[in-house]
Amino acid sequence: MHRTRSSDRLVFATLLVLVLATTPAHAYIDPGSGSLFLQGMIAGVLALAFAIKNYWRNIRAWVAAKFSGSGERNAG
Repeated sequence: MHRTRSSDRLVFATLLVLVLATTPAHAYIDPGSGSLFLQGMIAGVLALAFAIKNYWRNIRAWVAAKFSGSGERNAG
């Protein structure tokens, strides 16, 4: 049988209290928040595309070396 540590029980009890003791926030998300989130997502996609563009030669060389199938390895 698995014995639980007292720290595991403490963490579980703390999380249980935090979940059960929540109260309504009576808050709202304004339209600007959605716009900011959308801008962040677009910026992330563009940053990823820019990084891939800059490192495309390295990525292509890595893929070619990985799947070349020649079986040769440097003994260096």
